[in-house]
Amino acid sequence: MKKSKTRFQGTSKKMTKEQRGITLVALVITIIIIIILSTVTINVVFGDGGLIRQAKDTVEKAESSIQDENEKMNKLLQEYANTVAADEEIPDEPVTPPEPELPKVEEIKGGEAFDTKTTVEDAEGNKIVVPAGFKIASDSGNTVQQGIVIEDVSASTAAAVQGSQFVWIPVGVFIKDGGTPSNEIILGRYTFSTSSPGTPTLQQAAYIKESDGSYTDNYTTPKVIGSYFSELATYRVGVASSGRGGLNATAYNLKEWIDSVKENGGYYIGRYEASYASGTSVDNYKAATKVSTGSSTSSMNYSPRTLWNFITQLDASKVAINTYSDSTSVKSDLMNSYAWDTAIVFIQECGHTNYANQDGQSINGKLTNTGTRQDEKCKINDMASNLQEWTTEYSSNTYTGDPRPCTPRGGDYGNRFHYAPSRFSCNATYSYNGIIRFPPQLVYVGLRPDRESE
Repeated sequence: MKKSKTRFQGTSKKMTKEQRGITLVALVITIIIIIILSTVTINVVFGDGGLIRQAKDTVEKAESSIQDENEKMNKLLQEYANTVAADEEIPDEPVTPPEPELPKVEEIKGGEAFDTKTTVEDAEGNKIVVPAGFKIASDSGNTVQQGIVIEDVSASTAAAVQGSQFVWIPVGVFIKDGGTPSNEIILGRYTFSTSSPGTPTLQQAAYIKESDGSYTDNYTTPKVIGSYFSELATYRVGVASSGRGGLNATAYNLKEWIDSVKENGGYYIGRYEASYASGTSVDNYKAATKVSTGSSTSSMNYSPRTLWNFITQLDASKVAINTYSDSTSVKSDLMNSYAWDTAIVFIQECGHTNYANQDGQSINGKLTNTGTRQDEKCKINDMASNLQEWTTEYSSNTYTGDPRPCTPRGGDYGNRFHYAPSRFSCNATYSYNGIIRFPPQLVYVGLRPDRESE
């Protein structure tokens, strides 16, 4: 029994040594593997492109993106706050109602008279101001270029004056037939070329329109045209001496007339040469401006509807002013040089080129009824024909000591070298069968439409 026990104990000791050898090798190998894995893991986790670096970069990018978004949001919120604050400080702008539609010339021709000063519109959109007591005549043109004619139908005027017609002369730019803008028409005194197409040259503007829309008057210092002729700015009645000479009658209120042109954008002149209307003396005669019959060439014929003839400039001035002296909406006067010259510019602008060089004799050759000849341009009759017309223009001309302050204008049947722009010098007592017309111009003095009911 003791021997067996001794053999078993020897074998056990031998296996323990082998196991210990194997264990040491395995340990070494394990340590090496651990070192290798640790190195790899450290590089993966802590290296330049490792997980920690990548995670840190991702966090930094996310934080930067969040910061940018916050800044943008704060900026938008601030802009919104500013907009809200501005809206609270500035009240809403009032809504401008659309302008009312204006009466159309073509639709109201021959209709009722207007009770107040009224703006109407032609077929091209041009605006025309019609005074109270007048209507658009049935034979008016449909456009400014064709000639807009108004007719007096006011019960407050003399019966013989009722039916008198006047033609609108626009100032500024108007739209021609077909939609083409005209050249600018300046209210002024002109000379005209004696060769075709009678080109106008502005000598003195009545006023100058500034860039801010205001006006500077330019008529107060009269300019002399053709050595003698000027439009005096101050009214004077005029005096005829016992002999020849004397003083002319000037425009009774040139400033008022010019201001009305500024306000209304134009003015009216008589359509026809003046005819006898009513009254018992020169001081209260009234002149009609409608189709009239020819007068005697040897004396004044005072029959109604006959042409004025053998009338001095002083008496013509009285008659022209008396025509609408009782009206509350218009006044009248002899033509001044601004009205006369600008009307010729308008006629030529409407396509009647070289009208400034049309003579009266070649059309008429004799004294004839007004409104019955070929000299009608834009509904205006006989500026270049039949009879000359007294104006308010002043002449400083004298002849051998004989003052000649009065200025007739236009052409007449007796001289082929007299034209629409022609100027002549006459004394204050002069009258003959070649000077009559004096179609009055109209001056607005009525209240504005929006105040007439007050």
